[in-house]
Amino acid sequence: MPKIVESIILQHVNSNSDPDIHQFGFKAGHSTGLCTHLLKNTVKYYADNGSHVFACFVDFSKAFEDVNYWKLCTKLLDDNIAVDLVRLLAYWYSHQQMCVRWKTVLSEPFLLGNCTRQDGILSPYLFSRYVRELLRGIISFNVGCNIGGNFLTY
Repeated sequence: MPKIVESIILQHVNSNSDPDIHQFGFKAGHSTGLCTHLLKNTVKYYADNGSHVFACFVDFSKAFEDVNYWKLCTKLLDDNIAVDLVRLLAYWYSHQQMCVRWKTVLSEPFLLGNCTRQDGILSPYLFSRYVRELLRGIISFNVGCNIGGNFLTY
C-alpha cells in the first residue's frame, strides 16, 4: 500500500529544479557507475592536459536517517506543494513504526525518529529536495570543470 500512495504523490511533486539535475543518486537513467565513469574521464582529461585535479566528496550514505521531516515539510510548502499532501506526509513520517524480527520472535512496535524511508519511491525526491539549497550553494561558487566552454559541477 505505501508504494502505491507514494507513486501517486510523486506525480504531484516531481521537480526539474536546476540543482536536481546535478544529482546522480536515486535517479532514473543515472547510477554510481555512470557518475564514476564521468569522474574518471574528467580527471583523465585534465591530468592529460597538465592540470591539477582536486575533488571533494560528500558521503550521504547515512543521510536518510538524519532528515528532519518537519524541515522537509516546510521546504515542500515553500515549493507550493498542496497542503493536503504535505499534511499526509507529515502524519505518515511522524507516525512511522517498526518492529524487529529475530528468528521467529517479533518485537513490539516502536516509533522511528527523523528519517525517510530508504526503500520508498518518494525518498529520492524528498532527499533531493532536502539538500537542494546545499547543491544550489555549491553551484553558485562556479567551481568545477570547464570543458569546451561548458561549465560543469557534479
